[in-house]
Amino acid sequence: MVKRKGQETSWIRSSLDIMVKSISNPLTDVPKLDYNKIMSGNARDDILQAMKDYAFFYIVNIPNYDPQAEIEVIKRFFSEPQEIKERYASAKHNPRNTNVFRGYGYITNQAGQPIEETYNIGQFEERDVEIDDVSCRAEYITREPNMWPADNDFPGSEEFRSTLWNGFQVRMRLVRKIVEEIAAGLEFSEFVEKFKEAEFTGFYLKKYTEREASDNGNHYRASKGYNMKTEDGRDLALAEHTDRAITLLATYSNGGLQAFYQGTWYDVPSVMGSLMMMSGDLVEELSDKKVPSLIHRVIDIKADRYSTPFFFSPSYHANIATSLSGQETEIGKNHSTFGPWQVSWLQEDEPTLLHANSFN
Repeated sequence: MVKRKGQETSWIRSSLDIMVKSISNPLTDVPKLDYNKIMSGNARDDILQAMKDYAFFYIVNIPNYDPQAEIEVIKRFFSEPQEIKERYASAKHNPRNTNVFRGYGYITNQAGQPIEETYNIGQFEERDVEIDDVSCRAEYITREPNMWPADNDFPGSEEFRSTLWNGFQVRMRLVRKIVEEIAAGLEFSEFVEKFKEAEFTGFYLKKYTEREASDNGNHYRASKGYNMKTEDGRDLALAEHTDRAITLLATYSNGGLQAFYQGTWYDVPSVMGSLMMMSGDLVEELSDKKVPSLIHRVIDIKADRYSTPFFFSPSYHANIATSLSGQETEIGKNHSTFGPWQVSWLQEDEPTLLHANSFN
């Protein structure tokens, strides 16, 4: 295409604007901490400083972690026909299955096609309790075994299971060490004990599909506090929010993630091969705000987008009522232990997997 002089000037100006925005993005300076340095205990100060400065950081050079293998099996699964995926669905979508929380789920657009899909993997391969051994049905649900495909259920089903179970284990080892380092850095030894069981922990495979603004209204209603538009009018796939406890996130080079930093929204650089660590509201409160939570959102990039948040959660009966300094937490005013607090919001915030009464 031939550009007239005015078009060329406009194109140059636009390109320069893009370059300036990229150069001026302060999140390009977020620390990238080496896995071995973290695991050896030599990154404690770096972890706390990164959280203080940015509310997140990247972990790089992670052994036995193959993001390319993960994204390939994730894409392959989500490309299967709907009837195959629903073999592994939660009871909300497949009443023949007993799992409430682990497995496949989705929400749909007005035409009934999935616009957001999830596959939730937990730490239990077999349920290790009977319902009479726990305090309530909700606690029993947290110990559901994973909903894995059987061998040869679909092409690559064995690789799907082995790759993602390995990914779960890699993340679990890493996040437990990070919790230890935060606890040591804060001189808050009981912080580690709060995560001993971590029953609600979930490794979520996520696929976001392009949607119309009206499709968001079916599930993320303004009346419930959701704002699904950016300041310049772009659609969001995930509204502004903070997470609940500790998250390790892989975005696999997908754009769309934004973080709120010093009063401005910035694109979060995607670092292939890394995991992002961010903490949520509960950790911020327990640490007396020394480990702040990250405000973030996801823009609808108008194409398929894949990510895998790994939500590491405290034990069901962990005390969340008092902070590092012994002060009462805001959360603790209504829920003294983690499990009931988690249940109180999870039913609404997990529409892909849960009914409003799934834990009742």
